[in-house]
Amino acid sequence: MSRQPITRRRFLALPLTLLLAPVVLHPGPRGRAWAQAESRKASYAVDVGILYGLLTFHMDGALTEAVDRATGRYDVKLAGQGDGIANRIESRGIIREGRWTPRETHGWFSVMGRESRSDVTYDWTRRTIEYHFRGETFLLRRLRVADDLVPVPETVHVDDAISATLNYADGRWTPQADGSFQTHVIRRKKAESEGPDEVQASYRAELVPFLLKVAPDPESGKPAALFDLTRFSSWAKRSEPARVTFGPDRRPEVMTMPMILGTSVKIHLRAA
Repeated sequence: MSRQPITRRRFLALPLTLLLAPVVLHPGPRGRAWAQAESRKASYAVDVGILYGLLTFHMDGALTEAVDRATGRYDVKLAGQGDGIANRIESRGIIREGRWTPRETHGWFSVMGRESRSDVTYDWTRRTIEYHFRGETFLLRRLRVADDLVPVPETVHVDDAISATLNYADGRWTPQADGSFQTHVIRRKKAESEGPDEVQASYRAELVPFLLKVAPDPESGKPAALFDLTRFSSWAKRSEPARVTFGPDRRPEVMTMPMILGTSVKIHLRAA
């Protein structure tokens, strides 16, 4: 069976960015001194089935994380490698208004020679986000480019994958009245009906809500949440949201994502 992925690079970019990093975040018990700097390593494994399992793909990766609670700063790096695919993600941030908040996020992905890069800088003094994205679709190698400066309203919290997970793990992410957890993330603005290889002449960036509603899994009893990926990926299925299961330490353990064309993604996260 072939292990070469036929999906495009953007297909893997969002899931990896959103939920690969959390396994390394704040592993210590709540009673530990917050002033103590922490450094951790972890690993992850990604398994992809394409065309109802006709093709399979596997990638292993390593994560390193440093949190300095005395100065209120974090630095997380992620790097993975598989057959014909590689990725790197870096995120740095601070504590601001009682929450972990990103300062800069950089992502690079390569799938069968198709590359994607995103660079995001957050200016909380001016309350603006500078967003740059450049990537190719997989099948037709069409180019998508976005360069934009997005204002952030005063009442809006914005996260990247790392800061959101730190906030949830540390209890800094306050739930809504209905128990759900909501924040905002920045993305390339796309048409709701965008296909995997459709492109526009130009792109802007936008802030969109990201919502988790955590409830006990009926089988395992562990906390789990569904979330909508259609705002972020042309491969996502509106009728079948992604699912993440958390461990007792409030960190993700498993993530599953059903996609179009009989494609599925499963991510396992393992602390070192």
